[in-house]
Amino acid sequence: MAAIIKSFNRFELKYVIDRLQRHHLVTDLAKYMHPDRYGTQTGEYLITSMYYDSRDYKAYWDKIEGHRFRRKVRIRTYGQTFVTPETEVFVEIKQRIDKTLQKKRLLLPYQAALDLCGGRDLDELNITPEDRPLAEEIHYLSKTLDLRPVCVITYNRLAFNGTYYDSGLRITFDNQLKSRVHDLSLLSPDTSQNNYFAPHTWTVMEVKVNNRVPYWATQLLSKYNCTLRRVGKYCTALQNGKDLRYQRRTTELGIRN
Repeated sequence: MAAIIKSFNRFELKYVIDRLQRHHLVTDLAKYMHPDRYGTQTGEYLITSMYYDSRDYKAYWDKIEGHRFRRKVRIRTYGQTFVTPETEVFVEIKQRIDKTLQKKRLLLPYQAALDLCGGRDLDELNITPEDRPLAEEIHYLSKTLDLRPVCVITYNRLAFNGTYYDSGLRITFDNQLKSRVHDLSLLSPDTSQNNYFAPHTWTVMEVKVNNRVPYWATQLLSKYNCTLRRVGKYCTALQNGKDLRYQRRTTELGIRN
């Protein structure tokens, strides 16, 4: 079983922009940045994520309540439109400590990813020694929080990476934001159950940096009236598909669905 661990820390700023703002920003960014080489020639690709959460939706409420330390587990594909049990996918922990974002991930076949997130014994998964610490963390979260798939999210991403002079800079544009809270598998090619969880005119722009946003980038954000906005795709999608207010009340009363 081949597995690759990738871990990095960065700051992340989010904006919700309209089509005109997106057009101007993309046009100007092309002068300063390179399209993501893992996408099309223009840096575009599809992202599909299956998010895990506890029965009382701990990851969701940690975000809503603004906890300074929070983390989510998800299985994600980049650019795949059809997934088989053997398709390589990323198992990711997205973790935030105050304003710092950390992402840790393993590359595994989809079935192995399901087994890991489902709490299967690691000795049965043939995890290599170098991959073991992250696999153990995912396994621990799965078992202690009783994690289960709760939401599938898809969107189209256009991504730019900084040049040599701004190597830590990455700016992404996500639109066609859709989700479903049923048919929770990445094996299904049927997207008819996917619904917009945000207006179709919206684009979520994310500015990701290791240290600081370059001056020229802040000038562009100001020029096109971009305003910081706390928006989480997972929370917004879940709100669109479930009545979490009722769920919160029943959890506080000790009731389980």
